[in-house]
Amino acid sequence: MKNYIYKIFVLLVAFTLMQSCETDDKIIDDVYNNVTRGAVLRTIETPNATFDFFDTSSRWIVTVEAQDIQNGDLLSEIRIHSAFVNDGTIGTEVLVKTIPASELTTGPFGFPRGDVSISLQEALDAAGLVAGDYDSGDSFNVRLESVLTDGRIFTSTNTVGTITGGSFFSSPFLYSVQFFCALQDASNFDGNYIVTNDVWADYAPGEVVQVEFDSGYTFRILSTNNPYIANPSTCYMIVTIDPSDGSATVTSNECFDYGPGFCLDITGAGSVGTCTGDINLIIDFGPYTNQAFSLVKQ
Repeated sequence: MKNYIYKIFVLLVAFTLMQSCETDDKIIDDVYNNVTRGAVLRTIETPNATFDFFDTSSRWIVTVEAQDIQNGDLLSEIRIHSAFVNDGTIGTEVLVKTIPASELTTGPFGFPRGDVSISLQEALDAAGLVAGDYDSGDSFNVRLESVLTDGRIFTSTNTVGTITGGSFFSSPFLYSVQFFCALQDASNFDGNYIVTNDVWADYAPGEVVQVEFDSGYTFRILSTNNPYIANPSTCYMIVTIDPSDGSATVTSNECFDYGPGFCLDITGAGSVGTCTGDINLIIDFGPYTNQAFSLVKQ
């Protein structure tokens, strides 16, 4: 109940603040003041979120934008690390490759921007794996480091939740890269799921959410166990998978009712583990955007 009251309070304050351009400017100033001593790698998009299990040349690709107090000029390099995840057990992390800042180009907002990628073969070589050492239910954790010219390093282990999964920066640094398996339909996405990350905080890590196969390449994430909404028995998220690459889009069948004046429609995108059934989404709750939501099949 305390979290519920806090969430409604935040929504009320945010709604009021949106009415004033002057206040909006102060919000942005506050956000930047909180990161002037660090740096982020903001996720712009993920052109390819999975590895093709049958093609070692297939690449995981994410487009990032480097941001710091000097408009990205502090960036020296981006380091890509990976750890093999075997049946849920995370192995030793290793450095795969380094991308110098010079390989990024200036984006539309004046910050360095570019694609960061590794091939399945590069990940396998770094982990010392060959054919037969892994199966389609395994995955890789890929972690990025932003290395600055003064020697400081920023990554998932020394940044806060508002940076890694929040609505303004969306800079997770850490990505789960699943294998891609051909899908006949979305029937694998059905049953109880465990929450591993929920920035919106409807659920705590470890809580159970019910997922239900709908039809074709569509499944539902039910709200039955959501304690913060007034319509948990009728509202749900509709997730539609693109079978060609495992990417996914999200909508809601009706608004999520958080209280008078706060019935929020849901949209978003992400990816699914076509082999494992895992779900990784970035969700917009009305105007409150880029809320990371990740689930693993129980």
